[in-house]
Amino acid sequence: MVTQFDVIGKPAGGELLEGAVAGPDGRPRTVRVWLPERYRTDPQARFPVVVLHAGTARRTADTEVPDVFEGIASAVKLGRARPFVVVAPEAPTGTEHPCELVAAAPQAITDDQALRTAVAAAFRTLPAGPGSWGVLGIDGGAACAAAAGLARPDLYGAAAAVSGRYDATALAGTGAEAPEGTAAKLLLAAAKNDAAGLDAARKLQTALQGGRGRAAKANVRISDVVQDFAPDRERLRLVRVAAQYLAESLTRTG
Repeated sequence: MVTQFDVIGKPAGGELLEGAVAGPDGRPRTVRVWLPERYRTDPQARFPVVVLHAGTARRTADTEVPDVFEGIASAVKLGRARPFVVVAPEAPTGTEHPCELVAAAPQAITDDQALRTAVAAAFRTLPAGPGSWGVLGIDGGAACAAAAGLARPDLYGAAAAVSGRYDATALAGTGAEAPEGTAAKLLLAAAKNDAAGLDAARKLQTALQGGRGRAAKANVRISDVVQDFAPDRERLRLVRVAAQYLAESLTRTG
């Protein structure tokens, strides 16, 4: 049965749709899907997917970071990224900050078969896998994106975490248990003036480099160059950096 997604808006020149998909616990949760402008103008094309993680229970990430689609669309217009379908699932309940669960149960966040099946059935996306699916998290959702990319590089070809704060020990443990094969690719981006964010990113990079198992194989890049006169403009530029990184890292094309 194909999940029905209804149009609820048209941000950043694309379309935003909403539907209900079963969560890891079997209960329905809201999922929003943003289709880029090219989805409408090129009906034969299939698109890579970026899963956008939220940091607040019962919310989707676009309600926390309303300009995220503008950032991704602007990266495409500037020629820095190709178009993505962006999938924003509602964060799980049980705690006010779901991304803090990554140490206890990373698979609850990363292995979302129901979401992948629903998206593949309803939209023209490339098949799920590391060549065409990535993850993105901003602010509170950054740790979830990092966990997803570190735990399942066999599902997600790259992860971008923006302006996050991280439990470095927990995430190094998550990365250590990743399946054999492709090494995880992770971007940790923060504004030049975000001292706490850059410190958290460097501590995570160090923990992974010195970690056990697959954690030490992770390819971790830090971006620390974005600077602007207003926080919202910095965030827009950071999202552009993340979109460019994901586009470069996901190798499969439609």
